Amino acid sequence: MAEGDTVHRTAARIGAALGDEPLVSAAAPSPRSPLRRQRQRLDSLVGRRIEHAEARGKHLLLRFEDGLALHGHQGMRGSWRIYRRGDPRQRPRDRAWVVLATEGAEAAEFGGPHLALLTAAELAREPRLRALGPDVLGEGFDLATGVAALRTRAARERELGEALLDQNVIAGIGNIYKAEGCFAARVSPWRRLADCSDEELRRVVLETASLMRAGVETGRQPRDVSHRTGRPCPRCGEPISSRGQGDANRTTYWCAACQS
Repeated sequence: MAEGDTVHRTAARIGAALGDEPLVSAAAPSPRSPLRRQRQRLDSLVGRRIEHAEARGKHLLLRFEDGLALHGHQGMRGSWRIYRRGDPRQRPRDRAWVVLATEGAEAAEFGGPHLALLTAAELAREPRLRALGPDVLGEGFDLATGVAALRTRAARERELGEALLDQNVIAGIGNIYKAEGCFAARVSPWRRLADCSDEELRRVVLETASLMRAGVETGRQPRDVSHRTGRPCPRCGEPISSRGQGDANRTTYWCAACQS
């Protein structure tokens, strides 16, 4: 699943590629595209510019002139691709959920569980966005904000690793950064939040946010423990452990020897 750093990078790339020119076409080529049910709104995008492209946690928002916004979530398998017009390396268009094109570039999304064109009023009421916790990569996010989010009722009776994945607690953190942030902070993802000190939570928030900001800048995600089951810990040499955690049974990676 695309994590918050990937979505922030995608928003920046789409804004840079398409943001200065009006769209010359807006299409939903795949018969499975959810935008097939919004043909009139999709057609109305032609001639409009993207005013702002942004990420909220793992959600992507493209805001157009005159108020419409494209709201999408890539889920486990969705992805955006950006091309120069006529690039021979393009994926087959008939598989795209949406293709937005200017005279010079195209942005296409392939797959994903959610994609919709919303008015400003509909966007303000969108429950998926209203329920989100603070974006770990958002403006104004700081250590106090992160610790306070982890102390809310929604999180406090849970294990740290499970709470970090809850987008209604803190938005944007996925399975990789959950594991890598806890590892960098030397805190076990299996600790119950009620047993964690504020200092431990500050370390987790600081390390996770720092790693994700680096991911936005470089496009690379850390792999000290993620998907390294049985391999030596880069810090102490003991084997990396893994098992499913939480109701969703997402695999958690950690070093049992050096993460207390």
